[in-house]
Parts: sequence; structure tokens; C-alpha cells
Amino acid sequence: MPEMPEPDDFPADEIIAEMYCHIIFWTRDLQPALSRKMLAGAREVMDQAMFTVEGEALAAGGAENHLHILARLSPNHSLAEVLDTLRRHWAAWVATACGKKDFSWHEDDVAVSISPDDLSSTREFIERQAPHHEAVTFHRELTAILDENGIDYDERELWGQIHAE
Repeated sequence: MPEMPEPDDFPADEIIAEMYCHIIFWTRDLQPALSRKMLAGAREVMDQAMFTVEGEALAAGGAENHLHILARLSPNHSLAEVLDTLRRHWAAWVATACGKKDFSWHEDDVAVSISPDDLSSTREFIERQAPHHEAVTFHRELTAILDENGIDYDERELWGQIHAE
């Protein structure tokens, strides 16, 4: 049997990968805490955050209680690191640019991998959040995304004490 190479024989900067992710954050207790100003600045703020983890925010949008991000991820950073970076940059921007020092996200996040073939439709979905939510609640939207991607969840854990429809 041939000898296996050591992990150090393949430095991370030689990894060739295209990884895309649809990330969803929602406000604590689903409070309507995202203003138009925040939503308008979301892509720029998230793109700056993604730059620090060698990625890119391709789209960002949402409604008064949640935010979607379409991100290109780097293989050099874990998803947990990316989510933490996005949360920290958002909190700093909201505190300084919007004067909301008490803003907070729900403790859970959702991240779903996206095929390159689905980038356009995912980007359009994210950019059309306002008209979408005239007919569909966030609860229905999120559970549909989880169901479509085969992600198991417990309604009580997902929503906590919030009344879900």
C-alpha cells in the first residue's frame, strides 16, 4: 500500500474550490428591528465582512426581521468563522452607523449550500424579499427552505418562545 502524504504537503493556498452558501439570520424574538437603512446597507456591510474571510457577499436582502446573504466562501475559513465574522461586522456597523447598540440576532443561523447553477435564482430570491413577504411570512419561508434542503428541525427549538403561526 502506498504511503499517504502528510497534510502539510498540501498547503491551504493551493485548494481550488468554488463554494456558495445561502445564509439566513433573524432578529431576536423576530422583532421588526431591521430598518430600510439597514437593509439598504446590508450587501456592502456583509461584503466587507466576507472580504476579511476571503469571501464575497454576492447578494444581501431581507425584511424587518431577517436577513439573507448569498456568499462565496473561501476554503481557508470554516463556516462557523464566517458566520461569527458576519455577526460581528453587522453589530459594529449597526451600533456606529445606525445608532442601535442593543441590536441582536436570534442565537441560531441557517446556512444552505448553493449550486453554481442556482446562483441566479437565489440572488433574485434574496433581492426580491420585500414583495415576497407581502404574501409569505418568514416562518413559512424559513421552514420551506429547511424542508426543501432536507434539514431536520424542531419547531420549538427553531422559534423558541415565539408563537409560530
